[in-house]
Amino acid sequence: MAVSTISSSTSSSTTTTSSSSSSTSSVTGLDYSALVAAAVAAKETRADSIDSEVSANETKISAYEEFQTLLNTLATAAEALSNPVDSSSTNLFSERTAYLSGGSSSVSADDMLGVSVDDGTATGTHTIVIKQLATAEKLGSTTQTSQTGALNLSGSFSLGLADGSTATVSVSSTDSLKDIAAAINKQSDSTNISASIIQVSDSAYELVLTATDTGKAIEFSNDSSGILTSLGVTNSDGSYADELTAAQGSEIEVDGIDIQRSSNVISDVLSGVTLDLYSSDYDSSTDTGSTITMELTANLSAIKSGISTFVTAYNAVRNFISTQQATGTDGGPASSAVLFADSQVRSISTALQSALNLTDGTYSIASLGISFNSDNTLAIDSTTLDSALSDNLDDLETLLGFNYSSSSTELTMLRSPDSTDSLSFDLDITMNDDGTIASAGVNGDTSLFTISGTRIIGNDGTAYAGMSLVYLGSQSMTVSVSTSSGLADLIHNTSDTAGDTDDGTLQNLIDTLTDYDTDLTSKADDIRSRAEAYGTQLATYYAKLEAQAQTAANLLKTLKAYSDSSSSSD
Repeated sequence: MAVSTISSSTSSSTTTTSSSSSSTSSVTGLDYSALVAAAVAAKETRADSIDSEVSANETKISAYEEFQTLLNTLATAAEALSNPVDSSSTNLFSERTAYLSGGSSSVSADDMLGVSVDDGTATGTHTIVIKQLATAEKLGSTTQTSQTGALNLSGSFSLGLADGSTATVSVSSTDSLKDIAAAINKQSDSTNISASIIQVSDSAYELVLTATDTGKAIEFSNDSSGILTSLGVTNSDGSYADELTAAQGSEIEVDGIDIQRSSNVISDVLSGVTLDLYSSDYDSSTDTGSTITMELTANLSAIKSGISTFVTAYNAVRNFISTQQATGTDGGPASSAVLFADSQVRSISTALQSALNLTDGTYSIASLGISFNSDNTLAIDSTTLDSALSDNLDDLETLLGFNYSSSSTELTMLRSPDSTDSLSFDLDITMNDDGTIASAGVNGDTSLFTISGTRIIGNDGTAYAGMSLVYLGSQSMTVSVSTSSGLADLIHNTSDTAGDTDDGTLQNLIDTLTDYDTDLTSKADDIRSRAEAYGTQLATYYAKLEAQAQTAANLLKTLKAYSDSSSSSD
């Protein structure tokens, strides 16, 4: 607030940022600056109230943002347990792992075999015997006395792996063993053959050619100058002169069936399963080798960890809500309860509590070993949870997740509906003569869906909004469809709807308060601007009064002096 000070010797006013305590030079003895300051402060009282309101709103916005963050964390944790239809989302129930047992007394199953499993792979048990590992071809040359001296060889030759690309390597008379190795390596991207030099002794160097792919032989051609023979890589008839390691493919037995591949990484035997062969103790002379038992199962440890993460996220939300509901000793809101009695907080709290009480008549959160503490936070009984995951996994997945069923395997769901209400309907699909979808409807109402290629999309404003189905059939048919939302799906929906930072309910409140604060701040600025202008006007007015009083005082002094002079003369 700027305060005007009044000078007794001039009728103009000046504006400063501090007030004087009194105006000792004022003819009237009035402190004009204090009068101006009081008048301006009175005008700015409303602006100060607005500032307090803005500050309170900013505190509320901060609380909403904290709540938003906690809900988004809960939404992510709940979605992972909700059997989401969206393939880009984490689905802990679709994760798979492999448990290996068997092997031998000297080599464990894990040291013989590595397994990675894709999400959604069919569970089951398989037996595997590793009969032979794939190896890469490795050829040696005769030794040379130097790796850098000229070999006096010239010409060219071609090389490559069987059934692969070949490349030509040119050699000049000044090239050394090291130069030839470099020329071969320059072509290794296309040939999949690398060259190295091994120092056998102080004056003996050997060229070694190695295939980078297993199970494929190294092949040479167009060596009309006999360079490879001169190097001792091939014999005069083109055969290998020194085969250090022969190329061979891998051989395994899966569930009693012999499988042969060129690599030790096998991903095309069991759908969704990649096998990495590490070692073999198979004896071909006796036809004996260790049998490895591979059990493909749901990743129970990941699900258990996910449930723990969910409980932690839920408890953080519950603690926040409790803080906002706290009362002080006077029975009113506690100082920390910024969102006390907030309708959105209350609505979200009720929805979350309702979802946690979901039961199918047999299973509930108690089936997972989850119970409520006295403060409504959640606690986990690890023993009960372990038993539930081992014995009733499918039932618990149904309890927690989104469930979809269809009477036709040709109709699949690509995206679940926005609503969490259970749906059960007969979808009538009509096809055109060219095999494309003409329409889809329920009870004859085809306005409920939009057709886009093979997709059947629920229209906004209907019970099917957000739903996206894919029909790969070629005939018109009626398909029975049902959906239902489990506990985790409901909590995800509630948390995401409220916490979404783009258009969630809390974001809408934040945006509204932010816009309102902007308007309030503008009003406060206007009030202060008008108050300062009023202070300037008032200072000018008081300056004029002071000037008039000064003129009157000077006139009085003149009259008094004249009177005194007249009395003296008399």
